[in-house]
Amino acid sequence: MSDFEDLGLTASEVGPIPLVQHFFRRLGLDDLLERHVPDRKLGRQSVVSSARALSVMVANVLTSRGPLYAVPAWVQRHVAEHFGLGERQAKAMNDDRIGRALDRLYELEPASLLTSVVTRAVKKFDIDLAQIHSDTTTVTFSGNYEGQADKEARERPPLITFGHNKDHRPDLKQLVYSLAVTADGAVPVHHKIYDGNTTDDQTHIETWTTVRQIAGTPDFVYVADSKLCTRENMRFIDERHGTFLTVLPRSRQEDDAFRDRLQERPVPWHEVRRRKGKSGNDKHDIVYEAHEPDEFTTDGYRIVWYRSSVKVVHDEKRRNRRIKRAKMRIENLEARTGAHRFRSAEAAQRAAADVLQDEGAQRWIEVRTIEENVADFKQSTPGRPGKNARYRKVDIPIVLFEVRERAEVIQADARCDGIFAMVTNDTTRSAKDLLDVYKYQPFLEKRNEQLKSVLCVAPVFLKRPERVAALLLVYFLAVLIFALIERETRREMRARGIDSLPLYPEDRPCNAPTADGVMRAFEGLRRSQLRDSNGDVVRTFHDQLSPVASQLVDLLRLDRREFGA
Repeated sequence: MSDFEDLGLTASEVGPIPLVQHFFRRLGLDDLLERHVPDRKLGRQSVVSSARALSVMVANVLTSRGPLYAVPAWVQRHVAEHFGLGERQAKAMNDDRIGRALDRLYELEPASLLTSVVTRAVKKFDIDLAQIHSDTTTVTFSGNYEGQADKEARERPPLITFGHNKDHRPDLKQLVYSLAVTADGAVPVHHKIYDGNTTDDQTHIETWTTVRQIAGTPDFVYVADSKLCTRENMRFIDERHGTFLTVLPRSRQEDDAFRDRLQERPVPWHEVRRRKGKSGNDKHDIVYEAHEPDEFTTDGYRIVWYRSSVKVVHDEKRRNRRIKRAKMRIENLEARTGAHRFRSAEAAQRAAADVLQDEGAQRWIEVRTIEENVADFKQSTPGRPGKNARYRKVDIPIVLFEVRERAEVIQADARCDGIFAMVTNDTTRSAKDLLDVYKYQPFLEKRNEQLKSVLCVAPVFLKRPERVAALLLVYFLAVLIFALIERETRREMRARGIDSLPLYPEDRPCNAPTADGVMRAFEGLRRSQLRDSNGDVVRTFHDQLSPVASQLVDLLRLDRREFGA
């Protein structure tokens, strides 16, 4: 019994860290961090280098989703060797060490690190750069962040300020986060943050130029939303022999001209895409039709019009909803009484016009005001009303609204339901091929959604904008690893003829695993060690891998020894 009394049991988390480190090694991330983020030579070496601290932070973002001040405790719960740390180094991982690492990253031109990492990823994972999708989102902040604009423009980090907030929080400050991904697994290849009041059309030239440097050629199609459709952006790409594909904004005169023509006479449409509707209420096929006119845009670029069956239904519902809301609000205006009633027909007409403008229904509804008198009785003698009180009849003017739907305008607009146009300088792809290219854009939007929901980029508990800028680069590296895990898992499944993995609760099958689902399969795995009174390890035990985790180890060619197998 005394032999056992001298032994102690310690347990550390393993989780998905070996999986994450496997992709770090394939990418050579630690080597790149050491090369681009060296520590200053101060006469003595830091216990934990800035590069090592940044590597730990990327792993933390991928697997923990906690605030930065919780990283030290998170590290000490895990197996230190899996991070390339010794026990002394693990204890030295505090929030001050993390802050200094972020400062160092910001000082040393992080753009060069980003380019090196992406170039290495393209080469090591054989990523196809033939098609690039670009978009922006916003990262919202709750602090004041005052005094940033006082610094020199070249020295200061991007300005955290008010702008068009895509999280629907106009009361909070923000940064604009630009991301570009490939159509080969939606792997990120470019990232940059801009001042919070930067508009999307100002980001595309820099994004295209950077991707051009990474690809080494302009022979890729650059896809973005309607903010790309400016003369400056399109001319810049076209003059440098690049290819672009973008959506025509409703504000362009070509849009108005085509809609006017369509309201007057039909145009020939031909089907270019069809797929089965989802089960449930939506059982109709989803159909896309195309029409390519002989005319070009005013800039001389090709324009192709499309009509979506889903968008037809959506546009009709939105128009009916606006009409219904406007009519209901006008009825409420008519119900005003007492001091709130309208004193003149002109005031009532202005109020109705404001309602139509607010609801965007002025094209479809016509409102006419009618003045009438309503009889009422008022006490003609002073005092409280009683049985001998006398009353006199008075006429009170009121304003009524006559609301009429403009049926001819509604019918004309209905002929334009479901249409949208795309602009390109590509003369080789068919209308169907162009639509197929653009239809990959939601995968980019999914990466931005994962940045915010899965990886929890906000709230950011940092006061210094320089550290915020460096932290968002750490998040880009995490999104890159996230995408590579997802891409490699799906590619290996296809290569081995595996249709699904039991990653959902109750071992339900998952046909398209995400990196989050893959890492979740390793959650809860621990390593336990028996130690003697001197602290020496007597024996090591590992939790047993689940069947799906074991399958993933084989699928991704992980080292089983790191899981004790």
